[in-house]
Amino acid sequence: MLLSGVTEPGAADWLAQIARGDTAAFQRLYQSFAPSLLGYIRQLCRDATLAEDLLQEVFVSVWQKAASYRPDRGDVAGWLFTIARHKLIDHWRKTGSSNEATVIDFEQLPARVERGSDLMLTLRQALEQVPPDQRRAIELAYFGGLTYEETAERLRLPVGTLKSRIRFGLRAMRTLLESR
Repeated sequence: MLLSGVTEPGAADWLAQIARGDTAAFQRLYQSFAPSLLGYIRQLCRDATLAEDLLQEVFVSVWQKAASYRPDRGDVAGWLFTIARHKLIDHWRKTGSSNEATVIDFEQLPARVERGSDLMLTLRQALEQVPPDQRRAIELAYFGGLTYEETAERLRLPVGTLKSRIRFGLRAMRTLLESR
């Protein structure tokens, strides 16, 4: 797995166990994913205290909504990172600090790869290979903390066009990452 640095084949099973109230499975999931999630949130909000608070909110949501995870819609890491992103966007909306779509400088992102593997293509490198219009849409929507509607407005695009650009860009990134 690219972002968490840990491939957890049992993570989906842990979520099923968490849905049944298994605290040991929750602890395993937390230990496996919390460090990467915290780093991701810190990178987006640049506030360590807020990042820790949001990480706690993410795992409260996991405890409450573990049964809603659907493996056919993506892996556990993707589900967790999406929850984290939504928590941050919700915070920005509540506080009125929309972050004015600060786009992440990908040179500053750490190159996180699976431990012990030959995988050298990072998120940054994969994104650099995506066409510029798709890359900008992904940067704003996923790393800039904007909603699809806000991103479409910023890029002066219809929402459907924006979603297509993001979908094609993510598909291209997935192909690049899976070919390694």
